[in-house]
Order: sequence, then C-alpha cells, then structure tokens
Amino acid sequence: MTDHADRPGEGRRPWVGGLKAVVGSVLATLAVRSVALATLDIPAEFPPLAGPGPTVFLTTVSALVAIGVFEGVRRSANRPKRVFRRIAAGVLLVSFVPDLSLLSDGATAAFPGATPAGVATLMLMHVVAALVIVWSLTAREPA
Repeated sequence: MTDHADRPGEGRRPWVGGLKAVVGSVLATLAVRSVALATLDIPAEFPPLAGPGPTVFLTTVSALVAIGVFEGVRRSANRPKRVFRRIAAGVLLVSFVPDLSLLSDGATAAFPGATPAGVATLMLMHVVAALVIVWSLTAREPA
C-alpha cells in the first residue's frame, strides 16, 4: 500500500466535493432564477430563463467540466487551490461575453425577450455557480 499523505487531496473522497459542486450549484442557480423571475421584469419568452431545464443542464455540465479541470490541476500543480481559482476566475469572466452579446441587435431574433434584467440574471447565475463550485471543490484542499 502506498502512502499518499504527502500529496494534496490524496486519501480524500473527491466525489464528495464533486457532488456538492453539482447539486449545490444547480440549487443555487435555480434559486437565483426563481427570485429574478418573481421580482424582475423578465419576459417569459427569454429562452435561457423560460424554464428550469437550461439552468439545470448547463449548470450541471459546467460543474462536471470544473470537476475534471480541478482534478487535473490537483494532480499536477504544486498549489492546486490557487491555480484552480485563477482558472475559474478567468473562465467566469469569459462566460460573461455570450451573455452580454445577447443585448446586441443581432441576437434579438435568436433570443427574444433579452433585456438587461434577464442578462444580468444570467451573469449573476454564473457568479453564484462559480462560487459554489470553487468552494465545494477547494474547501478541504490544502493551500
């Protein structure tokens, strides 16, 4: 039996953090979506928020990709938390580009009902998902 005590994260149960990341981020983004739809003037025909399906699917896919990236970083980086948090911050910033493009004149045909409130909701959902995913994956990791 090999002693893995000197390797970050070895001997832990990585699926626990992954499960927290997926379930937590989906529930958190659904909560943001629900509050936004109840309190803001977001047209019902705005496709990304028209139903819970896109939120659940895209958040789950994002969390699963993040889990894969984190495991790769955890195995190869000397400071996995720091490296992963920087990657996550960069990806979060890039994720705003498609949201902001929904406000352009060319996007209105494909995404009817795109309003600043709807786009801001999507961006807030990205931030909330990122925070939950990063915390879930890195909370028990050594620095």
